[in-house]
Amino acid sequence: MMENDATPGHALARLLAEGKLQPALDGALDALKAAPEDAELHNLAGICASRLGHPDLAQTCWERAISLNPAASQPHFNLGVLRARQGRREEAEACQRQAVALDPGNLEALIHLGVLLLCRSTRHEAEDCFRRAMGLAPGDARAYANLALLMEGAGRLEEAAAFHAQAVVLAPTSVEVRFNAANFWTRSGTDTDLVKARSAFMEVIRLAPGHFGAWNNLGNLLFDSGFTSGAKTAYTAAAVHHPTQIAPHVNLGNLMLYEDDPLSARTHFAKALALDPDLPSAHQGLASACHRQGDLAAAREHRERGFRKNPVSRLPFGGHGKPLALLLIASALEGNVPWRFIIDRSVFDTTIVAAEYLDLAHPLPAHDLVFNAIGDVDLCAEGLETAGELLKRTDAPVINRPQAVARTGRLANSVHLGRLPGVVAPRMRALARAQIADMAEAIASLGWPCLLRAPGFHGGRHFVRVAHPDDVGAALGALPGDEWLAAEFLDPKTPDGLFRKYRVMAIDGALYPLHLAISRHWKVHYFSSDMAQDPRHRQEEAAFLGDFEAHLGADAVRTLRAIARALELDYCGIDFCVDHEGRVMLFEANATMTIVPPTHETQWDYKRKAVQDALHAARTMFRERARQTRQQGR
Repeated sequence: MMENDATPGHALARLLAEGKLQPALDGALDALKAAPEDAELHNLAGICASRLGHPDLAQTCWERAISLNPAASQPHFNLGVLRARQGRREEAEACQRQAVALDPGNLEALIHLGVLLLCRSTRHEAEDCFRRAMGLAPGDARAYANLALLMEGAGRLEEAAAFHAQAVVLAPTSVEVRFNAANFWTRSGTDTDLVKARSAFMEVIRLAPGHFGAWNNLGNLLFDSGFTSGAKTAYTAAAVHHPTQIAPHVNLGNLMLYEDDPLSARTHFAKALALDPDLPSAHQGLASACHRQGDLAAAREHRERGFRKNPVSRLPFGGHGKPLALLLIASALEGNVPWRFIIDRSVFDTTIVAAEYLDLAHPLPAHDLVFNAIGDVDLCAEGLETAGELLKRTDAPVINRPQAVARTGRLANSVHLGRLPGVVAPRMRALARAQIADMAEAIASLGWPCLLRAPGFHGGRHFVRVAHPDDVGAALGALPGDEWLAAEFLDPKTPDGLFRKYRVMAIDGALYPLHLAISRHWKVHYFSSDMAQDPRHRQEEAAFLGDFEAHLGADAVRTLRAIARALELDYCGIDFCVDHEGRVMLFEANATMTIVPPTHETQWDYKRKAVQDALHAARTMFRERARQTRQQGR
């Protein structure tokens, strides 16, 4: 077998190059019987053993090679790679340092040592290794790719961008290089870089159609950018290619909750729980989906399983450099401010605590700013009370103090906001199941028709109009819970037979017009309105968004400012219409209002500036208040 090769080592090297690992290993072990002191034979035997999945034999061979020839660089390198795979990083680093010391031109050892140093954040030495490797092999993409990651961690973003770009040029078919570049551009957050990121993820998928990270991260990017249909496609592909991965099902469940499709959300969260029955995020999502459907018993069960042992979670920092720290106090129930778009992940590292389940003796996480995201006092009174107790333990600035939120229940608003000049608020009555036999008589003073609702629900869920006293019992029987609200029906229909509902946000003391929904139905919500079908409605909304003060009139705007001052919230919204006398007919005013970017069809282009102005105001308020804390050294 070896008669045509000058030495056994050459023959074995040829077999190794041809991928004939087992014959190469057998030959090496045979040759070592005749030449047990041959260090290179031990090194080659170790390479074969490692590739065949025999790490113990590989370790023995390389250690023997080193003992026979301590000055040889390659066995130190090989042993270092094995140690790294075994998680013995300190020993791996020592091996690679020795390999580089013995042969400063050992490119592989330099790169592996640099990676080990980068993993433990020894950036200066790691950079030196990669730059030396770059000098040895200017066309090797690995040095550029690793330098890009190093620069990201150091906050040297322009250099990181340049190194990522060069690595892609040098290794255009490398899945890892393109994937790392895509993640970098995603974190940048600029429109230009997000386009690059989408393109890079798609190129990874072209090169590796089943790449889980590319599908899942592309889904996250599209979801965060408002492309929910594309995100759904990406998450679904991730789930199809990797049926045992849990993340796509949780992501799909959350996307369905965002689209207010609790039935589909339940399906996806159930699939996640089939893979991990104790997964907190899936139980938490199921709790929300069940609540929206009025299945309160199931919601309670999943809340317990989702939050009891896991009251603290994180919304990790997605930017570059040093983040600001945000403490977000939330309710385990549904009554939170929708924070997805208003918290800038490129600025904040966010810790989320579920107030109802947090151990009050537990120290608060480090923070520069507190955001009380509990917005619905009708549903989350317990959580608001706990939030108030938690805030006694910090002197950091707070957005939306619990005491102010606690005064914004629907019934309370109808009373204290209804007293303001220029406000028309419906009269309301609180109802309890114990009174159900006499309910029609109890609410007769509100007039007919009247509105009945289960508190703590939004989006028109569990909210009905009753035209006749005889229908009250059946209507209440269909509503979840044991307590309800009855409200006077103030007919907001305009002479054209349509119903209009405006939303204006009040952020840091200023008003921002957000949308106008026009519908033929009394229960007006943007998602169920006629805005998409009727261009005249969109023209009217554009006029409102372009100059809301002129559109509404000075008196109505003055009234809205009075409502915002009375609410005493840093972030909230007001839903209303304007009656024929120019008065503000109040539907709702609280912190739970969401700012939803429009979908990407061109027919919604007129809305984008108004939405971005409101989002910018909210994000700026968060960022500036947190920076004040950092600057003051608190």
